[in-house]
Order: sequence, then structure tokens, then C-alpha cells
Amino acid sequence: MKIKTFAVLKEHLGEEFEMQSVVNIEQLKQALLHRNPKVAALLPSCRFAVEQAFINKETVFQGNETIYIIPPSSGG
Repeated sequence: MKIKTFAVLKEHLGEEFEMQSVVNIEQLKQALLHRNPKVAALLPSCRFAVEQAFINKETVFQGNETIYIIPPSSGG
């Protein structure tokens, strides 16, 4: 599956990369922490989406999706 990140996550993980053997958000979070532990404080408040829809922790990945990880943002 393809992973796309934004904002500060992009700095820690890269903008786009592939992952294998991840079936749900919890496993994805663990794989991301293994890739770079600095994202630990960010992941609990991130939103996850597949294609154009936000997903929840019960979502099971098929393996061919593009998963978007969107960190919290602020602006003015």
C-alpha cells in the first residue's frame, strides 16, 4: 500500500512511501513508530483516510490502497 503524509509528518517520515503487511490503523501506527520514533507524539491526533474518505480504527486494509495521514494543523 502507498502511504502519503503531510506537514510535519512529511519531515519525519517522507512524503510518500510503500508499506507491506499492515492490515489496520493500529498496525500502521506501530510501523510508523518503528520507522521514526519521533512521530509518537503526533500519531494520536492524526486523521487517517483511504482515497477520499476518513477511516476509523476498525477499518481493515486490502493492501492496494493509498492511505493519507493528516496531522493536526492550526492556522490564522
